[in-house]
Amino acid sequence: MKNKISLYLLVLLSFGFALNEIQAQDIHWSQFRLSPMNLSPAATAIFKGDVRFIGSYRNQWANFDQNVNYLTFSGSVDMKFFVPKLRNSLFGGGLIFNHDSAGDLGLDLTQIGLNGSYTHQLAKRHFLTLGLQGSVAQRRYNPNLTVDNQWNGDVFDSSLPTREPVDQASTSIADFSGGLNYHYQKPSKRSKLDVGVALFHINEPGHSFYDDETLTYPQRLSIYALATLGVGNKFDLLPMAMRQEQGPHSQTLLGLAGRIHLNQHVARKTAFQLGLNYRFNELEADAWIPNLEFHYRSLLVGVSYDINVSDFVINTNNRGGLELHLTYIVNKVRLDEAKICPIY
Repeated sequence: MKNKISLYLLVLLSFGFALNEIQAQDIHWSQFRLSPMNLSPAATAIFKGDVRFIGSYRNQWANFDQNVNYLTFSGSVDMKFFVPKLRNSLFGGGLIFNHDSAGDLGLDLTQIGLNGSYTHQLAKRHFLTLGLQGSVAQRRYNPNLTVDNQWNGDVFDSSLPTREPVDQASTSIADFSGGLNYHYQKPSKRSKLDVGVALFHINEPGHSFYDDETLTYPQRLSIYALATLGVGNKFDLLPMAMRQEQGPHSQTLLGLAGRIHLNQHVARKTAFQLGLNYRFNELEADAWIPNLEFHYRSLLVGVSYDINVSDFVINTNNRGGLELHLTYIVNKVRLDEAKICPIY
């Protein structure tokens, strides 16, 4: 009976689409600060440097069942485009790839997006960015699925009909999103602030596996604030907050980290960061997320683990998701860099 209940839960969690009017949800990252283009299109090209490469990986409930996988991968590259005549502005562009595989149903989402951004320097320390994203995606599942209708009272019998109203095993999606980001940068200091809002699935694209035009991606609203506060010569505090709402679902994530700079020489910059995030839905606890980062020159490595504390803990035994993030930034030498819209 316990295995039966667990499988039912996995089936429901696997169906990000709806066979019974459950609407699709987006992928999410516990270290949302380290996947900026998934947080908002307006985060495109908002970094110190010229070209940024990011790879992210998540493996959720890896020990829950040997036959069930919940894997997410994201890769992105974004860069700045300087226009000499625009001394107080810059353009940014980027590509993002997302892939998500959920559960024993083999429910997959593969997305490729093109981001564009425009940043204008409002004042000496203040910047405003408008970002847009256009993407195409494919959702598919394993048609040889096993569902509750095939439970004969003792075991699952694959010879029994599923009686699920699906007409096709894959569907394609065209999607549009946008966002605004305000950036404050304190000159000659490490302190900075980003506050933003983004709206994903503006066009609410359909995603149904059968002929039902009412099943669409609900718009996702993302509001966030990310700060770095330089404390003394070698220590930073990094408070962060993010709120997302999508259809009937919502999520709030709060975090605080401390970063110590072991070496601040321009050619050997080294820092270590330790933090703790807390995620909850409405007022119900979901997970504690300890995380750490290692910074060396232009390389960042981040790792975290979700400790599940929700009602689902009866099945997960506190196990959640392992996340890994890797960022590498390319910096070009530019003699007139100080004269061109400095964002750090």
